Amino acid sequence: MKRFIVSLICAAVVSSLLPVPSEAATAVTRHTVIWSIPEAKQLSTKINQLTTRQMKRVYLHVAVEGDRTLYRSFVEKAHLAGIEVYFLFGQPRWITNEGTANRPNVEDPLAWINVYLQETMERPDGISVDLEPYALPEWETDQAAVVASYQRILTAFQDVSDTTSLPLQLFLPFWFHTVSDASGRPLSEWAMELADEVTLMSYRTVYGGGNGLAAITMTDALYAASHQHRLSYAIEFTALPETPSITFYGKTRTTLNQLVNQTMNSSLPPSAIVYHDFDAYQEFMRSTQ
Repeated sequence: MKRFIVSLICAAVVSSLLPVPSEAATAVTRHTVIWSIPEAKQLSTKINQLTTRQMKRVYLHVAVEGDRTLYRSFVEKAHLAGIEVYFLFGQPRWITNEGTANRPNVEDPLAWINVYLQETMERPDGISVDLEPYALPEWETDQAAVVASYQRILTAFQDVSDTTSLPLQLFLPFWFHTVSDASGRPLSEWAMELADEVTLMSYRTVYGGGNGLAAITMTDALYAASHQHRLSYAIEFTALPETPSITFYGKTRTTLNQLVNQTMNSSLPPSAIVYHDFDAYQEFMRSTQ
């Protein structure tokens, strides 16, 4: 095992130094995120845009108090276009109240999934969760308790995944291998064992260097490869004035192509690249050559 890991590290380091074409297209599975479901009259337009951008999967954020019929229509139209839809759930406060405490049942994300499936035959292709426990103030005062609650609610999502036969995908920060649970296990490893796929929020615009995408994903990429787990990477297009170096906003298509090509041609390529989010990516493509 040691020899295998050393070989992977060496191969990855060497591959990060090899030149790759800056403009040439590289085969890549494209996923994206949509945070607000379009109005009914805009659904077809949005699906056409996703098809034009060659998106294979959409992580569609669910407002659990919203109209479920819109989600059914989105799934139906996306499937007709050959696009997968994963329902995305993300609210950090669900961690500390674990989804249900002090909330009406309609706001319970786990109940929402079951009610949706009872009402329609238009099933999504999976469940996605992006809870980000480090956004909670309790992360600074009682991290261990937050981590434990985080694991409990993700396990609850995994139970629903098993019951409904819907694959579970998780969004994680790229640094979760540095955070351990009560057993001493890195959170990223625990999550990869729990879910069908993990997406690292590896927001970088360069591949090489000490703070490039290759370096920050290396630990999890090695673990995923050696344990046959699906791992994807997310890249950012939203304007981030405080951290402009981690987003493609204001940058060129050449810069984007370089990162994508190097990532997909490396010895440890991800299963997909997630373009976050779709509206920002659309604007990027409109404003660049």
